[in-house]
Amino acid sequence: MKYTFNTNENLGDIVYIIKTKDPYLILQRFSDAYWTPKKIQKIIEGLEQSKTKPKGEEFLWGNEDVNLYANENGVLLIDVMAQRAKQYDPDVITLRLTHEEIINFLRDFKKFVEENS
Repeated sequence: MKYTFNTNENLGDIVYIIKTKDPYLILQRFSDAYWTPKKIQKIIEGLEQSKTKPKGEEFLWGNEDVNLYANENGVLLIDVMAQRAKQYDPDVITLRLTHEEIINFLRDFKKFVEENS
């Protein structure tokens, strides 16, 4: 999984921008101005705990652009922006990842936010 991080300034706020390619485009929905290392760490901790959670007791996290569901079977990301645009094809709006894939991505993102805040 390849991705890059950049920043842009918008109305005095630092916007953290994530770029990647298919099939990982949903990760770009994490791009936002209001990330802090602490917020990202809370998601990482929830994902770590979800590794043993059974179906029905998932760790849930979301914002206006993406929802994340994680349990012992893995992690599912849902593209909320695509749903708002009337796209409902699960092959287009979902991404399944292992816990390690998403945790590694978030650790890299957290480090980038720390270095650029």
